[in-house]
Formats: sequence, C-alpha cells, structure tokens
Amino acid sequence: MGEPSKTSGENGEKITEELLRLIGWSNLVKGVSVPCNSKSHDKKTHGNDFVFMYNNPLHENRTDIVYVSSKNAKQGYPKGDQGVRTEFKKHLSELDEIIACSKISGEIKQAIQTFQGRKQKKHVGLLVWLHGDKETLNRDIKPALSRIQLDLESNCALYLVDISRATFIKEAISHFRGSKQGSNYHFYYPKLGNVIANADERYGDLLPIELVASDLIPIRFMLGEIPSLCLYSKQSFSVESMKKLCSLAFDFADGWVQDIFIGLESYHPADDKQAKDAVLMAYQDRKANIKVFCYKESILDLMEY
Repeated sequence: MGEPSKTSGENGEKITEELLRLIGWSNLVKGVSVPCNSKSHDKKTHGNDFVFMYNNPLHENRTDIVYVSSKNAKQGYPKGDQGVRTEFKKHLSELDEIIACSKISGEIKQAIQTFQGRKQKKHVGLLVWLHGDKETLNRDIKPALSRIQLDLESNCALYLVDISRATFIKEAISHFRGSKQGSNYHFYYPKLGNVIANADERYGDLLPIELVASDLIPIRFMLGEIPSLCLYSKQSFSVESMKKLCSLAFDFADGWVQDIFIGLESYHPADDKQAKDAVLMAYQDRKANIKVFCYKESILDLMEY
C-alpha cells in the first residue's frame, strides 16, 4: 500500500509543479523541511512541497510567501459530501500547521531575506488537491465545503485549487497559447473591489494568488499595435453569466481596449447566438467590440463567433 501511495503523491507533485509553472510561478523552492515549534503538532519537522515568493501586483508594497501543499487522490475524491469535508479538513489542517511553523523558522526567514521583497510580507497557503479519476474531473466539491468550520492557528489565508479549477487553468491558458496571438501575452491585473493596485504595470507574467483561486483568468495581448483583453471564465453560457462577464470585462478593460474576447466552458455559436446578441445590445454604446467563444475544443470552433 505504501508504494502506490508514494507514487500517487509524486505524480501529484509533478502535476502541481507544471500547473504552477503554467501560471508563471517558476522560481519554486522545493522540499523545504522546517522544525516543528508546537507540541500540539506531535511532529519533529514539517515538509513543504513548494514555497513561492513574489511581489503581489494587486497590492501596494506587498510580498506574498505562498506555502503550497500538493495532495493527489488516485481513485478520486471521496464519494459523499461528508467524506470530502473530512479529507479536506485533514489536508487544510496539515497545511495550516506547516505555515504556523514555517513562517517563524530560520530557513524561511533566510529565504525571505535573500528574496529582498517589499516591506509588507504576507504568508498564505495554497492547497492543490488533485485526483486521478477521469470520470469525475468536472465534479464541483465547493458546495460540500461551504459550511466547514476550522480552528486554525496560523491566522493566514488559505486557498484551494481542486481538480476542476486546475483543469480550467490548464484549458484556458493552453487554449490561448494555441491561438494566433498565443506567443505573446500577459496576465492582466484588474482592480478587484477594495484591492488597490500599485504603480507597477497592470499586467505581467504571473497570476497572483487571488486570481489563481478565482474562476476568471484575464489575459492582455496585442492585436497589431492595439491592446486587447481575453477573459476566460469557468462558467457555461447563460444570459445572466454573459451580463456579469460583460460588465466585468468593461470594468477590467478600463477603457484601454477595442476588442474584448470572452471564453466560456460552453457556448454554441448557433443555439446561443440570439441570446448572446440580445445581451450585447445593452453594450452597443461602449467602444469595445465583444466576441464570445467556447474554449473547450470542438468541431464547432470552425464556425464564426
């Protein structure tokens, strides 16, 4: 039993590493072991799968230290909601303990000093919880996790990327990379709610943690000499989803684009065209052109938007 479990864990780490590289998290510190500083943990050391440090472009003067825990369930997530909650709480509690001891360890303090980041340092956790069951890749486990209550000690924000969100990230970025403009693009950094963007460029080569854990991936690219926006969404087509995404796209674009592309998990260029056109009529006075597409590969891709 031990060897298959070890192999599954190693496979999960490989997939996690490639996923992180896809979103620009390339300078990963792997396999950092830190001393345990809490008797309640009943451990001598904690092992970090990955640690990533970056200057967060969504926040003024902030460097994020992200502790990434990779988990891989070979046979899929537990069948029932209670099993999902139990396993999730176990994984998240383990990550929380890792962060609690890592953020005060000499090893991490030295790494932070070497990185020479911004004045404010924020420690956060990212649980990448994957599985190997192809039949349930699109299973949404968020409803099962909505009412979980945890007693955590690190006081740090914890984020989850499950198999569904990981698949979305890969499909969206791979889809854009396969397009005519795919060789030259950047992730776009919108002003999100009360998050105040700093004076840096509003686009760059990596996704900040807030966008990694979201259902949106905004991409800035050039059509000729004119900047354009492509907004990938982990949603299917509906009138309501189109209204929300169009409003978001115009807020994100902030008047600097002429063409906005919105990618959805499902959009039928024939069946959904009339409803889509009706939604876009409300935005006909706006300067930008909006084009809608499905980023899931299909023979229907040969049709026009």
